[in-house]
Amino acid sequence: MTKAFEAGLVELRKNIEAYQAMKEDLVREHLGRLALFHDGDLIATYNDHGDAYDIGCEKFGLGNFSLKRIGEQPASLGAATLYLEPVSLG
Repeated sequence: MTKAFEAGLVELRKNIEAYQAMKEDLVREHLGRLALFHDGDLIATYNDHGDAYDIGCEKFGLGNFSLKRIGEQPASLGAATLYLEPVSLG
């Protein structure tokens, strides 16, 4: 496993945990919007995926942020799911 891959998994884990911790409030207040997370912090919510992605890339660099559609069930992460076992993805 490369250092970049490991760093990406750490970022993803932090952001999933952050989403889970605030999921109830986010669903109540921002259902359907995109949440931009970085380093375990909610940065902002957006209506447009392109805007959220572009801002994430500009501010943090590709691979250093996560986007999550609020209230949406997660897609399969394939093999990466093995590394996220302790974290609920729902």
